Amino acid sequence: MKKLTLLIATAILMSACVKTKEPTRFSILGDSYSAFDGYVDPDTNDPYIHYPQIGVTGIEQMWWRQVADSLNWVLDHNNSFSGSLVCNYADFDGGSYYAPNSFIRRMNNLGNPDVIFILGATNDVWNGAPFGDYVYSDWTEEQLCSFRPALAYMLDFLKRQHPHAKLYYLLETNPCPGAIDAETRLNLIESVHRVTYHYNVDCVDLYDIHKEWWHPDVEGQKGIADQVLEYLSMSVL
Repeated sequence: MKKLTLLIATAILMSACVKTKEPTRFSILGDSYSAFDGYVDPDTNDPYIHYPQIGVTGIEQMWWRQVADSLNWVLDHNNSFSGSLVCNYADFDGGSYYAPNSFIRRMNNLGNPDVIFILGATNDVWNGAPFGDYVYSDWTEEQLCSFRPALAYMLDFLKRQHPHAKLYYLLETNPCPGAIDAETRLNLIESVHRVTYHYNVDCVDLYDIHKEWWHPDVEGQKGIADQVLEYLSMSVL
């Protein structure tokens, strides 16, 4: 009788533990690919205002919402800002080294997530930001105006700021098709692969993202979601 009582008590305890398990919380550090009006944090961030014109009319069509719905995850922060670069390069906008909306100026506002998705770099290559050198410490302000040092600086910060979070860098392997040359595209891929490897951050290569107006439309958003979900299904969180 005592043994049966112990088994029942153990089963109840295990059941309670399952029921009270908190859902996985995730945050996004991104650009217009992830910035839907009314769903950016802080709400002063610029969303991508043309989504409705390319058929993305509901939040359920966004890649990250599809991932969340499939996995029963909860959004913590979506710190995405349309048009933003990873690095502080701003020569395309007034010649200043100051880029107030860059990823590295927003990376300290992601809440307290279990998972962090980073989706960016399209604007860096589109606007001709220099790649720079591979620098992994003691970054200067000038170096942070180049992509490779800024990417390293960002991942270094996020790993230290969120030591218990799992990071995924989502790399579009062919951004701006027809607008950037093959050398730039290959440099981007090599740069992200090399820096993410250095920091032991998972890199999810994204292929064949369907677009309208240079942005993922409904099909493209689903394509991102499907590839992320496929990667996560083979990844241990």
